[in-house]
Amino acid sequence: MRNHSFAALPLRKKIIYPIWSILTLGVFILGVSVAHFMGVTQTKNLQVRASILAQGVASNLSGALIFDDKKTGMDQMDSLAFDPEVIAARVRSLDDDAFAVLDRLPSDCQWVNNQLSCSDSFFFSISHPITLKGDVLGTLDVWFSKDNIIEQRYQIVMIFLFITICLSALALVFAHQLHRLVTTPLLSILISMQDVIAQGVTSHRLPVKHLDELGKVTHCFNDMLDNLASRDFQLNQAFQKLEDKNHYINQVLDSLDQGLLMITPERNVTYYNPAARHLLPQIEIENNTTVLAINELHIERLLSDFEPVCRLAALLSHIENHQRLLPLEFRHKATGQQYQVSTYPISGERHSLVHIEDISARYLVEQRQRMAEMIFDQNPSSLIVLSRRLCVEALNTAFIRYFGEIKSLHDLRIREPFALSRKELTLLLKQGFLKINADILSDSSPTSKIKKSMWLPCLITIKVIKNSNNKIDSFVVSFNDQTQILELKRLNYQTNHDLLTGLANRQNAYKQLLMAREKHNSVYILFLDLDGFKAVNDTFGHHSGDELLKITAQRLSNCVSQRDIVARLSGDEFLLGIFLNGDHSNNDQAIRSIINRLLTSVNRTITLKDAKPQISASIGVYHWEATDKTNLESALQKADKAMYKAKLLGKNGFCFAENE
Repeated sequence: MRNHSFAALPLRKKIIYPIWSILTLGVFILGVSVAHFMGVTQTKNLQVRASILAQGVASNLSGALIFDDKKTGMDQMDSLAFDPEVIAARVRSLDDDAFAVLDRLPSDCQWVNNQLSCSDSFFFSISHPITLKGDVLGTLDVWFSKDNIIEQRYQIVMIFLFITICLSALALVFAHQLHRLVTTPLLSILISMQDVIAQGVTSHRLPVKHLDELGKVTHCFNDMLDNLASRDFQLNQAFQKLEDKNHYINQVLDSLDQGLLMITPERNVTYYNPAARHLLPQIEIENNTTVLAINELHIERLLSDFEPVCRLAALLSHIENHQRLLPLEFRHKATGQQYQVSTYPISGERHSLVHIEDISARYLVEQRQRMAEMIFDQNPSSLIVLSRRLCVEALNTAFIRYFGEIKSLHDLRIREPFALSRKELTLLLKQGFLKINADILSDSSPTSKIKKSMWLPCLITIKVIKNSNNKIDSFVVSFNDQTQILELKRLNYQTNHDLLTGLANRQNAYKQLLMAREKHNSVYILFLDLDGFKAVNDTFGHHSGDELLKITAQRLSNCVSQRDIVARLSGDEFLLGIFLNGDHSNNDQAIRSIINRLLTSVNRTITLKDAKPQISASIGVYHWEATDKTNLESALQKADKAMYKAKLLGKNGFCFAENE
């Protein structure tokens, strides 16, 4: 606050006050310091002199005290009277009796109980023992006056005070002269500048009185006025050219198809071209005959039918803040037309230029194009677009991720390259598409983030794209990875089949039997166990046993129809489900024929590498009729018991389970 107040003072006070204050304060501090220093020095000197004087007199009083010679003592005391500062002295014996006394007390001093007391005078005392060869004979007390020292200090202070007043007056005069020397030229420059502001550049110039810094400033000010006069002439010429150019620009703006509006920060319209009047019918009143006054137009009123509201708020905010706004798309609520609106800040009066363009037709085309590009690029299938000359025109993201960027079809690595036959080309042109299976080398695995090359089984689909003249314009080729489909088939096969023999496993067989039960079909359940299989394993090894199981499984499959069930349960146990149509008597004969065929087929000699093992089979049979209430587990147990009964009857035979 103090700095601000000082900065607001006139230049005269800024020069005079500091100079006068510094000089006056400096002289005053110097005078007080000198007076204090001299007073302290004189006091110390007086104390030293008093101590020496008392010591000298005390040394001469020892004889007078020994012989009790008071006259000699008084003679020695009179020697103290030569010092003008001594006002009293006293010699005391060991009994504290006054031996000799010197009394030169001022009028304001008196003895009170053997002690000196003064009302106005200042003094101090010194006591010194009177000794002889180390023995104390008495004490010498001397009182000294400090009035002369105080008087001298007062005189010095008064002298310095007088000097301070004189120097302060001289400093004030010096500051006034310095102010006049500095501020007079500056004041002349200020008056001239005010004249320039009020009347414009004139021919009046300031005289240069001194060739110092202020003279140089005055000379520069005169040069500035000359330069301003020249620039004023050039500016008038530029204004004339600008007027001509403004007329030309207005003609150009009136011929534009895009609408232009000039908006103030208060959102008022100060200018609009004919195109804006055409694009914004709100500019005209309902009868389309009387146009609103230019100062009555408001941008919010003109764009009240535009949406979305959030973009309209952003547009108004940029206009108010005088900021650039990149093109935004708006939609007219009533007509559905699409508009593109942008703002450009105009320097000077902080106006904004609003650019409005009808982009409905272009928006529709761009929207369709963006949609097509998005569908193409985000398609999970790998797609490429080929021209009529089979040149690669476009690749989608999935294709690049799997096969990389290629420039021609020759860059696509196919395990078994192929060429379309005439028949396939005819089919492609007729149907418009063609599907081919092939293995293609991929740069990355579809199930791993680690990039590595691998062959992918792909379904290649070629589609023909025709133009408006029904002529082939291009080809779209899709590559669908069949890895997961084949893997699902493989996993499904492993889940439902025995890995050694390829027959259905227990789970698959049970599922098929239950499905047949749900369809109310009767089925003969055959539980088959090989006789002598353990001996083959023990004699020829497990590898030979596995080969025997494979051959047996193939023989069993060859003995039944495709609709029948052949499954390996575990080890050398097999399960068959035989479906027969016809009456019960014929089915009984047919199942016996099938069982005998199975026994004969299994009993045939099997030739392995170095052995010809001989095995047979025991079969348990249960007829699981559609009307039978027995569940699957019970039916299997009955067939299993019948199989063990066949083994007990001599093996290489079969036995029917009895219905309970």
